[in-house]
Amino acid sequence: MTPRVRKWLVALLRLVVCVVALAWVLQSLTYYDYAVLSDGSRCRVLSLDGDRMTVESVDRSQRVVTCEAAGCEADPAIELHYGLRSTWSRAETRTLLYAFAIFAPVTLLQSLRFQLMLRAQEIDVTFWESVKLCYAGNFLNFLAGLGTTGGDVFKMYYVALHTEQKTEAVTTVFLDRVVGLFGMVLLVACVITVRLGDSKIAMLGYGVGAIALGSALAGVVLFSRRLRALIQPRRFVDRLPFAAQLRRAESATRRLIDHKGLVAGAFLCTFALQAIAMTSFLFVAIAVGMRTDATAIWDYYAYLAGGMVVAAIPVSFQGLGTMEAFLTHSLLGSHGTLPSILCLAMTIRIVGLLWSLPGAIVMLTGSYRPRLSPDDIPFA
Repeated sequence: MTPRVRKWLVALLRLVVCVVALAWVLQSLTYYDYAVLSDGSRCRVLSLDGDRMTVESVDRSQRVVTCEAAGCEADPAIELHYGLRSTWSRAETRTLLYAFAIFAPVTLLQSLRFQLMLRAQEIDVTFWESVKLCYAGNFLNFLAGLGTTGGDVFKMYYVALHTEQKTEAVTTVFLDRVVGLFGMVLLVACVITVRLGDSKIAMLGYGVGAIALGSALAGVVLFSRRLRALIQPRRFVDRLPFAAQLRRAESATRRLIDHKGLVAGAFLCTFALQAIAMTSFLFVAIAVGMRTDATAIWDYYAYLAGGMVVAAIPVSFQGLGTMEAFLTHSLLGSHGTLPSILCLAMTIRIVGLLWSLPGAIVMLTGSYRPRLSPDDIPFA
């Protein structure tokens, strides 16, 4: 199979995943409001004025029914369901602005984490350079169709321009992503301990447990000298292509154990930025009218973090459809309606996109490139 054919097959697979996931989510979505009357018939709501509602039946006939504005408890209308258009138009603008403002420190904490991870490899990059690389990488996430990992390719290439340790720099980008994922797992694990009685939360715990177990096993293999002496993993690595680069990447990973303070700081940054991001998204849920009582609030931190992990898996374009399917499965019925969940997912993407726009300035100005020292400038 040629690389070109493989590329087209992978793109086709992502498209199929995206279409199937969206079809499953959107199959019962309604754009307009509708009411279910006492006789079981479903009618489209044309207008709602106080306790009077104008509805249109399947046969296009219109009539006015009396209902209670909240809940439609009076006969003949028994249920009122808001559609996507109405849900979005009823969203609280001020609360959405709060959500946007709360998200502000996320990229700065991400940049600090990336700088700490580079320092663990003895790669000296200033905080400002790290900020520019992270903003540019986040912006490219929305231009590349690789889930939320497209900008990592950019960061791998351009951070390598800042150092002679190319392999270590590329490995650090990967390790930074791993630390970010593990931070999400820690956040979900904390919520699970609070909500052990919830069946859906318990189901999510199986995935968290699997990731934690896999991470523990990988850590033992990487950092246990006795086990490495027994297994001798380099015998297998030497048989692989690019064995020299793989050995350097392995050494870069094992070097983290010599910089426990920097790694601990990176984990603290991850936990803080994830908590801030989930709080921002919680305000979005409040704005679109989802359930946000004291018990439900904890669920959002778990399910929204899970949705971000699902979106990061490069099996769909920008995680489109996969995150919506996960949130629908987790929140539908217990925390909100399908239109409100889709508004939540859409707004999460918008918030991330808006805060990545400074990366466009970084890309256009080329300021992500390292500055040349006077010794590097040729004298003519």
